[in-house]
Amino acid sequence: AMDWQVLTRELSLYLESQVRVGFFGSGVGLSLVLGFGVAYACYYLNSIAKKPQLVASNDRFCRFLEEYCPVVTETYYPTIWCWEGRVQTLLRPFITSRPQVQYRNELIKTADGGQISLDWFDNNDSSYYPDASTRPTVLLLPGLTGTSKESYILHMIHQSETLGYRCVVFNNRGIAGEELLTPRTYCAANTEDLEAVIHHVHSLHPSAPFMAAGVSMGG
Repeated sequence: AMDWQVLTRELSLYLESQVRVGFFGSGVGLSLVLGFGVAYACYYLNSIAKKPQLVASNDRFCRFLEEYCPVVTETYYPTIWCWEGRVQTLLRPFITSRPQVQYRNELIKTADGGQISLDWFDNNDSSYYPDASTRPTVLLLPGLTGTSKESYILHMIHQSETLGYRCVVFNNRGIAGEELLTPRTYCAANTEDLEAVIHHVHSLHPSAPFMAAGVSMGG
């Protein structure tokens, strides 16, 4: 009985020491972790982080983008622990953050009797562009079935707010919860609604720089 007690105590001490040292405390484990980390970093920097490739019908447009939109010449570093696009799509609903944005809604009529819902972020507290008549306006176009409530739209507005811009979100007809007044809903192949929105927004602020940014189908 005495031998078993000694053996049990020694075995317990041995197991405790191994658990305390653990995998990461051993030389082999630490080497494997460091080696994997270095290999992953090299793969990420060489194969994942890249500069955008500009494709255009002529060099003039590429030079225009490089001069006035220099971000297209910079190396893009995706999220290091989740850089693959399909994995990002699957994880997005679980780790989404939503900045608070207060909209002003406007309904405009279309030529065929329909209506389009526009959500405005006027950014009246803009310190960069206090004059509303010349404050740059950004038309935001959501992706398929997307609205002004999407997290990526809210983040785009938050970024535009820091730059002093005014934003307006184009909600395709029948999508944002407004009443559908026509037999047809929106279709990405039909650009009449977008054309109507562009003319309407430009007519409200004809002296303001006007630009647009789209995500997925909106792009």
